[in-house]
Amino acid sequence: MALLRLPSLTRRQLFALTLAFLLALPAATAWNLFARGFAPKLELRIGRQLRGVVEPPARFHWSWQAFANGQNQKAIAYEVTQAIPFRAAFIRINNQIRYKLFGQFGAPGVLRGDNEQLIEKAYLDEYCSRDLAAIDSSLKKWASQLRELQDFFTGRGHTFIYLITPSKVAHFPEAFVNRYPCKSPRNDRLGKVPLFVRILKNAGVNVVDGATLTHSMKGKYEFGMFPQGGVHWNQLAVAYAANSLIEEINRQRKSAPIAPLKWSYTVSNVATGEDRDLLDLLNVLMPNPRYVVPKVTFSPRTCGPEAKLDVAVVGGSFIHVLSETLTRHACLHDLKSYNYLYGGLRGGPNYEVIQRRLSVSEILPIADADIVILEENESIFPREVGHATELYKRLLNKK
Repeated sequence: MALLRLPSLTRRQLFALTLAFLLALPAATAWNLFARGFAPKLELRIGRQLRGVVEPPARFHWSWQAFANGQNQKAIAYEVTQAIPFRAAFIRINNQIRYKLFGQFGAPGVLRGDNEQLIEKAYLDEYCSRDLAAIDSSLKKWASQLRELQDFFTGRGHTFIYLITPSKVAHFPEAFVNRYPCKSPRNDRLGKVPLFVRILKNAGVNVVDGATLTHSMKGKYEFGMFPQGGVHWNQLAVAYAANSLIEEINRQRKSAPIAPLKWSYTVSNVATGEDRDLLDLLNVLMPNPRYVVPKVTFSPRTCGPEAKLDVAVVGGSFIHVLSETLTRHACLHDLKSYNYLYGGLRGGPNYEVIQRRLSVSEILPIADADIVILEENESIFPREVGHATELYKRLLNKK
């Protein structure tokens, strides 16, 4: 069988190709800088774009101060770097080499556990520093404040639910605690959520414990409730949490009940979307998304009065798939989600982005919602600063 032979290049031809590339690179970069202002779709890009958020420097503006403090120089360097057509491909190649040769990730703060499980370092740090005695008084204080917030809503005839979402490290501790220092006693690691739930119930706060619910399903399926290459709960865990919320809404409202979700699922060996968010964040040339994830299909239903309920979901990154599930499949078509309160607004029957950034005045309609769901991840509370405490302070005029 004849082998495919690549054409050989003379030194002159190789030199000509190299020179052409070196001349084309600045020309293509200049074109991208020019096209960005009037037709971004005409920019030249080689390879898949990078994932992750990099805070850009302040934009260029004419002033002596901006030149003196280096602000304009940083702005120019940033714009030129972003305009290089091969930038994404070069970074992915570099990250792939670092990972294959040294086992290092190009994404800061991402750690690898057993069985290729990925996690963000902040979650592991929190889990391994849990101290129940140290946070007991803070948990009681926060529970008291949540009761104040709940009374604010119920006093206006509205429904309030505090939702606790799970941490991947708490779901798969065995994948991480033996590979990294973890000084916290096991009882403190396992006892944080149950302790806070008891405190919340003693304070009379309406709580849905999505964390314990999710962890209780470990071992009941051939997969865990978190994907190998993702930091958020999978579709099946979200479905169970959605039904717990619906049950609590029905308990409080005592009006026409919202029917629980019904679903089936299949097992896929290729992760997509949020099931591979950390894998994509690595920005390697050849990511491997081949691991087990459930794909949930919800049964169709006929919508009723619940479609007109004004629902506000305030929380972090765990609320998006949950909010979309409630919107599309539980008929809560007027649901709006507030990403970290001010970070962005999504909603509508198709759960679309409505606004990117919100001001203080633009979050005040939450006070008039029929149902308010306030989410915090188990890795967050108790914390003096965050979307939940900010909502408490803004609506109750606390300092």
